[in-house]
Amino acid sequence: METIKINIIKQDALSILKVMEEAGLISLPKKETKIKNLAQQLKGTMSSARAKQMSEFIDKERGEWEKRYYIN
Repeated sequence: METIKINIIKQDALSILKVMEEAGLISLPKKETKIKNLAQQLKGTMSSARAKQMSEFIDKERGEWEKRYYIN
């Protein structure tokens, strides 16, 4: 079996491909569903150590900003 990528120019071509799939000639991959929750999508893309380091940096910067710009 060989996998190729194609660009559909006219919607009729997609109909033809679906008929070919029904005939057992080809297999069309199912569309991947997008993850709506960004946290789920990004989970595991950063190490825990790096995330902690960034969180500490943000907290530090936020504290400095509040000292400088917070009006009582």
